[in-house]
Formats: sequence, C-alpha cells, structure tokens
Amino acid sequence: MTTVALDQDERTHLALLTMNILQDWRLAPEDQLKLLGFPAGTKPRHLLKYKNGEPFPEDEQVLKHAKHLLGIQESLHVVFALNRNMPSFWLKNRNKTLKGVPLEIMLDEGLSGMFRVWRYLDCTVNWD
Repeated sequence: MTTVALDQDERTHLALLTMNILQDWRLAPEDQLKLLGFPAGTKPRHLLKYKNGEPFPEDEQVLKHAKHLLGIQESLHVVFALNRNMPSFWLKNRNKTLKGVPLEIMLDEGLSGMFRVWRYLDCTVNWD
C-alpha cells in the first residue's frame, strides 16, 4: 500500500466525512477511535475536534484507516442504495460469508479486517 499524503484541506474534508460516517453507523466513541487507528489510550473527547472541522493528523495509520472507512461506506451505499439504515444494521450482524460480524472483524483485525470487509463488499478493490 502506498503512502497517503494529503494537505490540510484534504485532511479536514476527510475528517468531516469520516466522522459523519461513524456517526451514521451509530458506533461507540471507543470503537470509532479504534477504527480510525488512533493509539490506545486516546480519549473519546478527542473525536470532538474532528467532528468540529479540525483536520486529521498527518498520521499514515489514521489516514489509511479513514480511506478504508470511506471505501466501505461507499460500497455499502451502492449495495444498500435504497435503505439508508441498512449499513449500520449490516455492519453489526453476522455475515455467513465473512464468518463473523463485519464490525467485530474490523475492530479485531484492524486494517486487514477492514480490507477484508471492503473487498467482500466491492470486488473492484483490488483493481489497480
């Protein structure tokens, strides 16, 4: 995977988009921090600044995690185009093919789990 380089405006836009996605998914702040790849011990109140328009840090892990979350959300929007509430439901319920709950897979396996969920939803992920 290549290095993610974004300027401040792009990181601000990414932060706002990503925080809206996580809010739409109705996730606990601790899960949001974990999905974003923030270090253990980061306080949930830290998320407020990103919800309020502060750019994500120039942290490759955070930016990669955010990119995966955007890809997953875009794929969920395509798969469930007619039901806005379905992505949150789908993420929190067992999937036979994935052999687990997609959200738990992402939380437990980190970036590789996020990639696995994204690849399941969108077969074009590997097309470069």
